[in-house]
Amino acid sequence: MLREEKGLGGAIICIMAACAMLFFFPADTVMENPENPNDTQGVPAVAMYLVILIMLTATSVALTGLGSFAQQFLRHRSFTLRIGVYVFANAPLFFTSLLGGVVSLAYSYDTVSGVLAALMFLFSFASLLLAIPQKSN
Repeated sequence: MLREEKGLGGAIICIMAACAMLFFFPADTVMENPENPNDTQGVPAVAMYLVILIMLTATSVALTGLGSFAQQFLRHRSFTLRIGVYVFANAPLFFTSLLGGVVSLAYSYDTVSGVLAALMFLFSFASLLLAIPQKSN
């Protein structure tokens, strides 16, 4: 059980650090319209995706916390019920980490902060996979 808690904690820390890294990435270097560099009206796509990622991350972390709280009450219940609660509670964080990796690689692959953010999203994804509850003997 302790390994699962550490995995979820690592996933949450990594996804929040990756969002912070993308937030502090200078969005003014990203062009609003890559097809026409003279078109400077509008908000860059990376800024819109970042707002979406931050909202999804907040929702996902809250749901993961509720799921972790529910796992404490279900530790002596059936294994399939525990897996079902884990999947339901952590699916949003799973997909948010995938979306964050795609966004950071698509829009900021040429900067160090973008690559580090993508690696943190990938580590968050891997931590969620490693934190899957194991069958107790």
